[in-house]
Amino acid sequence: MKKFILNLSFSKEKKAKVEQISAIDTVAKQKRKSSQQYLTIEEAIALNDEAEQRVTKAIEDLQMVNAELAKQIAERIDIELELKQAKRDLYKIRADLSKSQEKAKDALHIALHDSLTGLPNRLLLEQRLDHGLTQARRHGWKLAVLFIDLDKFKNINDSYGHDIGDKLLIAVAKRLQACVRGEDMVSRWGGDEFICVLLNIKHESDVISLANKMIEQISQECNFDGTIVSISATIGIAICPMDGETAEVLFKKVDLAMYRSKGTHQRVTLFSEAILEP
Repeated sequence: MKKFILNLSFSKEKKAKVEQISAIDTVAKQKRKSSQQYLTIEEAIALNDEAEQRVTKAIEDLQMVNAELAKQIAERIDIELELKQAKRDLYKIRADLSKSQEKAKDALHIALHDSLTGLPNRLLLEQRLDHGLTQARRHGWKLAVLFIDLDKFKNINDSYGHDIGDKLLIAVAKRLQACVRGEDMVSRWGGDEFICVLLNIKHESDVISLANKMIEQISQECNFDGTIVSISATIGIAICPMDGETAEVLFKKVDLAMYRSKGTHQRVTLFSEAILEP
């Protein structure tokens, strides 16, 4: 019984020592582990330098990125400013071009129209007549030229003044225009003389009827702010191709027809009738 007790005591003592040694080993391991977490000064300095270098490089990289970004932003701003300026320049060019076109259009209108009545002048008449003659030859049309001369217009200017005379010319121009079709043309030849070109006519009788209508319209009284004025007109007519196929020939023959009409005191005379009369 004593031997068993001694052996038991020995086992407890041995166990205690084992536990003590284990505890010491654990503490040693903890110390070694703990000692591994701390760096030397040299290692700390080296790590710090490396960190600083990385930070410095990161800052430099960031500065480069910012600089490149700023450059791109500046370039974009410059491009946008250039685009805005280009748009302003383009708008100005368009505005100037539009003004130039309007001026050119106005200048062309002035060059081709009578300043008083607004009717086509001689230059535009000749252009339109040449075109009409070309169309007449191509399609086999007849074309008529009417020479309208106001009778004793000088007496109007002498009696009422040039202001009334100008108003009368404007009124006559409007009345003549109201008598013709859209494809026909009335022009002021000069002074108190007008030329009318009729395209694609079918019968001479239609031209004579139109001429008589013009005479009737022109002879109606005009009231200019209480001043009553009336005037008559004489018309000569030449027909293409019967009386001629060029503008020059037609102008000569219509002029002869008009003066023949005045000489015979007829209001309307065809050139073909004028040459048959003594």
